[in-house]
Amino acid sequence: MFLLDDLVLRGVGISIPGLDLLWTIEQIRGFAYREFYNPEKIKSSIKENRLLFEFGDINREEYERINNELLHKLKMAERGQEMNIGGRMDILGVR
Repeated sequence: MFLLDDLVLRGVGISIPGLDLLWTIEQIRGFAYREFYNPEKIKSSIKENRLLFEFGDINREEYERINNELLHKLKMAERGQEMNIGGRMDILGVR
C-alpha cells in the first residue's frame, strides 16, 4: 500500500518529505551495492592480493584465505549482474 501511495503521489507531482527521504536512502543503497559488487574492482583486488603474496608481504595461508573470499565475492557480483540485481526500473522511469 505504501509503495502504491508513493507511486500515485509522485505521478501527480506531490512531494512528501518522508517519501523523498526514503527514495534518497534507496538511491544511496543502490550506489553502495554497485560500488561494493563491482567486478572490475574485485578483479583488481585479486591481482593486488597476488602481488602482495609474490613480494612476500603476506604468507600463503593469508593469500589463500583472501583469494577465496575475493573469488566468492566476484562470483556473487557476476551472478548479480546476470540477474540485474540493483538495476530495477521504477515505473516513472527514475532509476
